[in-house]
Amino acid sequence: MSSKRSRKDANISEGGSSSKRIQLEEDNKVSEDSFLSALNIFILPAGIQKARLTVLKTQVIRYGGRVQDMFDSTQNFSHIIVEDNIDIPRMKRILKLDSALEFTVVKSSWLSLCLRNKKLENCENYQLHEEKKVNLNSPKKEDNVINPYNKSRENASDPVNSSDYESSDENEQNNEKDMTSTLHLKSPQTEKWICAQSSKSPKPNMNKHITDKLEEMVKTYESTNDRWRALGYQKAIQTLRRHPKEISSWEEAKSLPSIGARLADKIWEIAQSGELRKLKEFESSEELQILKMFTNVWGAGPHTAQLWYQQGLRTIADLQQKAHLNHQQKVGVRLYDDFLDRMPREEAAEIEEVVKKAAEGIQPGIIAQTCGSYRRGQSTCGDVDILITHPDGKSHKNVFHKLLANLKESGFLTDDLVSAEETGNQKKYMGVCKLPGQNRKHRRIDVIVVPYNEYGCALVYFTGSAHFNRSLRHLCKKQNMSLNEHALKQGVVRKGSEKIHEGTVVPTPTEESVFKVLKIPYRPPEERDH
Repeated sequence: MSSKRSRKDANISEGGSSSKRIQLEEDNKVSEDSFLSALNIFILPAGIQKARLTVLKTQVIRYGGRVQDMFDSTQNFSHIIVEDNIDIPRMKRILKLDSALEFTVVKSSWLSLCLRNKKLENCENYQLHEEKKVNLNSPKKEDNVINPYNKSRENASDPVNSSDYESSDENEQNNEKDMTSTLHLKSPQTEKWICAQSSKSPKPNMNKHITDKLEEMVKTYESTNDRWRALGYQKAIQTLRRHPKEISSWEEAKSLPSIGARLADKIWEIAQSGELRKLKEFESSEELQILKMFTNVWGAGPHTAQLWYQQGLRTIADLQQKAHLNHQQKVGVRLYDDFLDRMPREEAAEIEEVVKKAAEGIQPGIIAQTCGSYRRGQSTCGDVDILITHPDGKSHKNVFHKLLANLKESGFLTDDLVSAEETGNQKKYMGVCKLPGQNRKHRRIDVIVVPYNEYGCALVYFTGSAHFNRSLRHLCKKQNMSLNEHALKQGVVRKGSEKIHEGTVVPTPTEESVFKVLKIPYRPPEERDH
């Protein structure tokens, strides 16, 4: 028999029997997919968010383990899984246990470790032990042994359903929220302002598979005007992009800045399964998909999109044929596909050159600088924002209307959206342009003419990103300052959100001077893409 087995092994190793080799590989795969087959567990829901609890149960079953939905002390559990911050006394109170434990109780982080490493890890460092009174007559129990075949207990209590833990779970979430708030107040992370950090990571985004899903959530929440949720996801995305390694546990996600328990649930769900159930729900919702499409129409916000939907409109064609559209929305509907398509930065550079040449033809020495995502170094751009100024501080004044007239006469500007918007000493045009040549698309363009003494602040403002600018404004508030596209002011007095005293303008001739006054490192545009 042994000689036959030897010949069989040799035959497989030499490639003589491909079918047997394939079978052996399949057997190994089955073994790898069943590494939790020794587990028969009960997961105490208290303190564990529902989404995370679902992921844990699903993954254990996927890899061969068994999960009991109800606690029954007559069952031969291999392990009781509890949240990391729950101790034995509290667990016993929830389960209404009075006698000594005969189960192996381990922290949920141990189960996360097993799932991450795709093998059954030793639970010694994660096991919880009950403090016992000294009893010389009692048998000694071996510690730190994984035993999937514990004996049944006498005097068993009634089974307990997971629904019995709802009140305890809610209290735990409230406590966790309070603790999170306290930690954020005391954490040194509060001193690390986004605007003081570089958006460029020395390593690539190690969690792109997660951030891609979260970005879809941002778009969905923006389309429903849920700005706070969208902002929360944006902050989490930036945190994950800077994280130096791939997220490997729920606890790791939860420990990061701007990520609470619920977001950690979703992050860990994506990390474990590659999918996000909430996102799938959104994607399967016809209403949400239509709202997202309608909010992509230039000139239409979430409120207008909702009105169109309530009127029974469902497609872009419906908007063209049935909706009462203003001028901007008519342009947005007609050029919907062009506006939705991001242009390569090379095309944005061509647009900048056309505007620059036309401006220099009116006033030599003029400055024409494209801002936005183009200046931040992105490979594609949604639109083109061009700042116009002149170093002498006065020659910019007569450029605005002449420049627009020349660009319209040449056919470069095809549609006006906002022909002239004056904000203080600045003038802004919002419209549509198209480069000459075949297969060219209509592109969104903004032209902003600013006085030179406001150019530094305008550069910061129109370069972005929105998250970077938001951080700058919050930093200014902490220092009793204010910052917008016109000026940086100090000595600002606020009462709540209301400004009691506007403050005085601080000279900021360059971008660098803005950073210097705020006492943070200067970040070039390509490092502001937060």
